[in-house]
Amino acid sequence: MKKKLLSGLIFAALNLSHYSHAMIVLDDSELSKVDGQALLNLENSSDTSQGLNFHKLSVAALMELNVNIKSLQLGCGGTNNSIKVGCDIDISNISLSGLNTGTDANGSPTFSGDGRAATSASITNPFIEFAIKGNTAATREVAGFRLGAQNIMGLLTLGTENGQNPSDGIQSFTGYMKMAQTAGESKTKATKFGLAENEKISGNLKALGQTREFTSKPITNGQQTEGHTGITVPSMRVEFVMPETIVTGSRMKSATVSGIRSSIASIPLAAPTAAMPANVIGNPNFTNDQLFVTFDPLISLLGLNVGEHSFFKMDTGSSLDNLNMDITFVQALSMIHNIPLNGTGGYLSLQNQNVKWQGTDAADIARPGWWMSFKDPIQLGYLQTQDEVDISYVLPQVATAISDFLLRPENLINVSLTEALGTIADVPVVKKLNINVGGFTSYDTGRPASLTLQDKILKNQTVPTNCFGGHKFC
Repeated sequence: MKKKLLSGLIFAALNLSHYSHAMIVLDDSELSKVDGQALLNLENSSDTSQGLNFHKLSVAALMELNVNIKSLQLGCGGTNNSIKVGCDIDISNISLSGLNTGTDANGSPTFSGDGRAATSASITNPFIEFAIKGNTAATREVAGFRLGAQNIMGLLTLGTENGQNPSDGIQSFTGYMKMAQTAGESKTKATKFGLAENEKISGNLKALGQTREFTSKPITNGQQTEGHTGITVPSMRVEFVMPETIVTGSRMKSATVSGIRSSIASIPLAAPTAAMPANVIGNPNFTNDQLFVTFDPLISLLGLNVGEHSFFKMDTGSSLDNLNMDITFVQALSMIHNIPLNGTGGYLSLQNQNVKWQGTDAADIARPGWWMSFKDPIQLGYLQTQDEVDISYVLPQVATAISDFLLRPENLINVSLTEALGTIADVPVVKKLNINVGGFTSYDTGRPASLTLQDKILKNQTVPTNCFGGHKFC
């Protein structure tokens, strides 16, 4: 038995000697060629244009986090009060969780299973970085520091209520973020066109062999002209495209998105010849629509002028076609609640001068004070305004485009002898007009109708709770 045990020990020793022989000594040159994975990683870099040295300590790890923050207030008062009194960052009811698993009918985020509170955001390679000014021990000073992560995957929500004038969410934002290009739609409010002085239209008509210019007359002696009822503009679903937009600045309370384009192929101005266009809402009534128009007398005899005005009605199938609009959207940041982070980098920094942190966008220059930044464009999803949009501001611009169209020689309106004589007895002239304003409202060569929308409730911004037990915030 002892002999067998001794033989086994000798065999094991020989094998250990074989494996230990595989480990060899490396000098510094050879060791530098070996790759390995460290938990902590220190990077040093310089930017001579700023006179700054950057020292970044990152953790090679994936962190999971679900957190609710009742109030985040940073940089209140201080030198930035000269810009706007308040805080650099003032956000209440913040929640960070895993990404939503779906969306509801309006596009708001939803969660399956145990709900949002059971999910976690993923934070890859968190780091802390210092910006150091000066190169000697006597002159070195900290110009700023930042906390961030290489990638963040999760749903960030700000505030609890998707309504008008919310008291929570983003009350003040200092930093940089991009809103990705997206599409959306609004419902316009039904209105009447041509009832105001700045909604007059002009054109050319030919009657009794002569061409004369006509002009609508909505007001007479300070009152609505008798019989002048205007033209119905129905409520419609209008689609738009919002371009990618950078939101950056100090102590901002709202974001302005310009260059939003919306083109409406056809707006019915009378009952259609077939079915009503699919984007028209409801059943508009055009029956009583008419305009009072004036023109040079049809007959002048012995100082007596006959036929100086008429009523005009749009005939079946009349429409306003190819209207192009340039929309500006001014939205309170407190009304933007859902910010999905799909792997974007982000950071929160404090600096005493302008600092361009390494690896950030060219336009992302952190200003003195606290600064919050997200690197990649934020996808806000399909945007739908909850309330109807009042387009009355556009109507005077539409009137100009209509006049430009009707005054063209090729768009002359021919009035027959019977129609001309009927105007003397106030019998309306009825004509089908398909007014194509595309060339007059072109984005490239014309003047698109401009419209500004402000603080509209967006349907897809309903906030999913990050709590168990049905609480809005915990």
